[in-house]
Amino acid sequence: MNERLQSLYKKYILEYSKKPFNEFKNEGATEIITAYNPLCGDKFTFYLTIKDERIEQASFTGYGCSISKASSSVLTKKASGRTISELLVLIEDFLKIVEENNPQSAGEITEDEELVAFSGAREFPERKQCAVLGWEELRDKFSAL
Repeated sequence: MNERLQSLYKKYILEYSKKPFNEFKNEGATEIITAYNPLCGDKFTFYLTIKDERIEQASFTGYGCSISKASSSVLTKKASGRTISELLVLIEDFLKIVEENNPQSAGEITEDEELVAFSGAREFPERKQCAVLGWEELRDKFSAL
């Protein structure tokens, strides 16, 4: 992992796993989606309040490793305020960022450092599932609509 990526990892993944955004149960959620990885035991529940195709609020609860918790935190932060269509585009970009066989660099996909920090999963494919757990679950839920 290069020096810049190590710095981003420390700045975002380690920090957000300790002090995540939006970690609470939203009692008024209109969508509740659970993401579970039976191989490692990571489990997160996402609470989304959606009105007129726009995600007004996104939050999560659950447990998992630093990568999956930080990823859930970033997902809820980035989802809030977006339309479902915009979220699906963001999710596809995130999945490209962590895909080890993607010829594009993370920087070619986005300049968003919070997202680029997860590109380290390319070098550690066994951690990819940790990074994408919630993202794939939301993609599957909303792509089916």
